[in-house]
Amino acid sequence: MSNNIKQAIDDIPIPASLHERSVMGIHQAKAEWETALVTPKRKRKRLKNRIISASMIGVISISAAAVFNPQISEAIQRALQFIPGIGVVQKSDNTTDSYMLTEPVDIKNSKQSATITAMLVQKDLTTLEMIKYSNDYYDIKIKDESGKVHKISSGDTGGEEGYEYVTYKFNAQIDVKDHVQLFFADKPNEVFTIPLSKVDTIDNLNAIGESVENHDLKITAIPTPAGDKGRIFLSTEDSNRFRYTEYVFSSFEKGDLVIMNENISVTDELGNDYPIDNKGTWISFKDIYFNLGSSDVKNYTLSIPQLISVGREEVKLSINIPDGEEGPLNQSFDIAGFPVELTKFKKLKSRFNEDYIAIYVEMPNTLQLSRSLKYFYVSTDTSIENGGAYDSTTGVMKFFEVKYDPNSTKLDVKVSKPMIDMKGPWKFEIAADTFKSQQVVEHE
Repeated sequence: MSNNIKQAIDDIPIPASLHERSVMGIHQAKAEWETALVTPKRKRKRLKNRIISASMIGVISISAAAVFNPQISEAIQRALQFIPGIGVVQKSDNTTDSYMLTEPVDIKNSKQSATITAMLVQKDLTTLEMIKYSNDYYDIKIKDESGKVHKISSGDTGGEEGYEYVTYKFNAQIDVKDHVQLFFADKPNEVFTIPLSKVDTIDNLNAIGESVENHDLKITAIPTPAGDKGRIFLSTEDSNRFRYTEYVFSSFEKGDLVIMNENISVTDELGNDYPIDNKGTWISFKDIYFNLGSSDVKNYTLSIPQLISVGREEVKLSINIPDGEEGPLNQSFDIAGFPVELTKFKKLKSRFNEDYIAIYVEMPNTLQLSRSLKYFYVSTDTSIENGGAYDSTTGVMKFFEVKYDPNSTKLDVKVSKPMIDMKGPWKFEIAADTFKSQQVVEHE
C-alpha cells in the first residue's frame, strides 16, 4: 500500500499556472511521504496521517487552492469507485479490472434461500455479502468462467435469527468477464448465474447521488436498484458507520452515526409513507431498503431529521471526592467542545456489596440547541464502562455510576465516546426511475 500511495502522490500533475504556494504544498506532501517511509514505526503513524487518511472513501487532501484546480481535482477524484452494497473505495490497482454486482439478487433452491446484496471481484480477493433467512450455515462455492471452483476462505455474520447479514471472502484469483456461478455445497446441481459488471471510476459522489450538509456533516444518498425494492446507500467523507436503534444508548463505537428508528422516513409526492425494512438491526449498515410504490410515483423523499454522532474525543480527569455519603461537587470539564458540570455525588453499595459512586452532571439544554451533548461513556481502571441514567424526555445524561475505592479521596476516570445530538434535516429527493431493475438472474 505504501508504494501505491506514494505513486498516487507522484502522479498528481502540477500545472504551470498553479500558484507557487500550492506547488510548494504538493512538493511538501511528496517530501513528507518520503520521510514517513524511513521514519521509525512509532513516529511514522502521526506523520502518515497528515498525508492521507485511509478509509472506504479515498480522498487525498492537498490545499483549497489545489483542489479547486480542475487538473489536480481530476487526478484525485478519478480514484473513486462506487460498489453497490459495499460503497466507495479507493482504486489501488490500475493494472487489473474489478467486477461488481450492480443490484441485489435472490437465490433459492429446494432447501435454502438468501439475498446477495453485494459482490466485488478483485485481483486476488472476492467479497460476497448476503442476507440469509435461516440459522443454518450456508456453504457457498463460486465457479468462475474457466470452470474452476473456489471455496470460502473466511466469513463473518451478525443480525437476528432468520435474518442474518453474512460476509464471505474468497482469497483467490477468480476468472471473470461478465458473470460467475454460485451454488450451495450440498446442492451442487442447482446453479445460479450471477451477472457482474466492470467497475468504473467516478469523478465524485455528487455524480451518482445527492449530497446534503448540516453541522459540517455531509451525507450523500446514492440510489441503486434492488428488484422490487428501493435501496439507498448512505455515505460520508469520513466513512462513518450508520446504525439504527430503538434505544438511545446501545453498544455504539467511536465514529458511529446513529439514526433513531422514528427519525427517518421515506415518502412520495402522493403522500405515501414507506416502512424501512432494516430498521432496528443492531449491526452497522450501509444501505436502507424499502418496498417501491406504484408506477404513478415519480419521486421519493428520504428524510433524516436528527442524528446522534459518536465522537472520537477522550478526556482524562481526577474527581475530588469529599467525605460523607453524598454532597455537592464543584468541578467541570469540556469534551467535544461542550462544557460538563459535576454537581453532586452519592456513594452506593451494589447487591454484591461492591462500592459504587454516582456523579451527577449538568450539560447545556439540548432543547434550545441544534447541536448538543447528550451522553458519554466513563471508565476507570476497575470499571470498563459506566452505568447511569438519562432524562426520559430529553435523553440527556443525569448521572454516571462507576466503581470506586472508599479509602481514596480521588476518582480517576476516562470520559469517551461523547454522543452529540444533531438536528437536521438531511433531506434527499430521489427520482423513482433510479430504482428500476434491469437485471435477470438465471437459475439452472
